[in-house]
Amino acid sequence: MAEVQAVNEAAKAPVKQEESPKKKSKGLISRLGVFKIPILFMLVSVLAVTTALVITRVTQTDAATKSESHTKETKKKELGKFVPLDSFTVNLAGGQNYLQTTIVFEIDSRNAELENELKERKPQISDVVIAKLTSKSIEDISDNAGRERLKAEIKKAVDSLLGYGKIERVYFTTFIMQ
Repeated sequence: MAEVQAVNEAAKAPVKQEESPKKKSKGLISRLGVFKIPILFMLVSVLAVTTALVITRVTQTDAATKSESHTKETKKKELGKFVPLDSFTVNLAGGQNYLQTTIVFEIDSRNAELENELKERKPQISDVVIAKLTSKSIEDISDNAGRERLKAEIKKAVDSLLGYGKIERVYFTTFIMQ
């Protein structure tokens, strides 16, 4: 029975409760009290708007990049209209070698005026091309870089004659040197 009395006395004795850490520390959030929900709502709203803006910007950038690459691919695949010139056989500078070549111009296929102008100015264009070809020696045009320079010179000279547009590219379909 003594044991029962000791247990009863222990139960009757006031128990000191330890203060919880929440009651001891009054942090920023506990001081804000009723403002917790509106502040959390504002933080979530700002985060949501920022995320939406970032996603929108990334999507627009991707769409613009895809559109630009599609335009470039379409432009690459579009072939212009080819306008052949007569065959040329000329003596090269130095007089011992000659060149036989056939030249084709590529123009914008939607530019009918330029095509007509090329046909009407054929004698002038042939004269300019012959002048460019005869000014070159065999060493000037024996390698690929030299032929590319010759194409650029022919394009520039012919473009200076034209009023309805420009030549897109110059091609040599025959190029025989001797």
